[in-house]
Amino acid sequence: MIIAAFAIYYFVLMRKTSRIILVVIALCSMQDLFGQPNLPEYDYKRFRFGFMLGYNYATFTSKPNANLNPFDSLVIVEPTGKSGFDIGIVTNLRLGEYFDLRFIPALSLMSRSMDYTTMYSGNKLTTRTHMIESVNLDLPLLFKLKSSRVGNNVRFYAISGVQYSLDMASRSKKRNPPGETVLKLKASDIQFQAGVGIDFYLPYFKLTLEGKMGYGITNLHKDENNFISSSIESLRSKTFHFSIIFE
Repeated sequence: MIIAAFAIYYFVLMRKTSRIILVVIALCSMQDLFGQPNLPEYDYKRFRFGFMLGYNYATFTSKPNANLNPFDSLVIVEPTGKSGFDIGIVTNLRLGEYFDLRFIPALSLMSRSMDYTTMYSGNKLTTRTHMIESVNLDLPLLFKLKSSRVGNNVRFYAISGVQYSLDMASRSKKRNPPGETVLKLKASDIQFQAGVGIDFYLPYFKLTLEGKMGYGITNLHKDENNFISSSIESLRSKTFHFSIIFE
């Protein structure tokens, strides 16, 4: 099963996102998904455990400084998203027939960047990119609202909750290298998360495909009183997660 999990991880996460659709179609075409019920006692367990492999696409919701005049040639400040991956452990508490509480501590590797476009003499535009790499310890607490089983072995659900993230690679308290200006983020973040998913009950385990969005509540921007930092008023995280969960 572990080999199969990593095979799916490579196929889905390391290839184009459109291949996710092929995985869903292949699963839905399996006869035993709509035959006799698999894992008939599974949903009545008080606690369930598993692991998660995921893809993330992280960016910012940014608010530039309302007055860029002090920054002379700077005309545009905007974020650019990047891809990363997640790995986590699943703990599920059954609250009722249609409700679960889920705690999925995860390690997320993500990259984001801010692009600074300046205009010099001759109206020539030049863009400089400042990369920000994060290694987040994510601690989400999520409520899961699930449907009845469809075709015996498929279940749809919606999920929402909050997540605390600690960036273990944050440079917020480190000095800048000599001669280098770095855009710094605060280490702690709180996000609101919401998404949907599909549970597939297979003969020996449950496979879940889940997509969710995370919207940061915390202003991550740390003003260092320099050209790179002071041109921004606020930065909030915005992340899409696609997860494959094995329970």
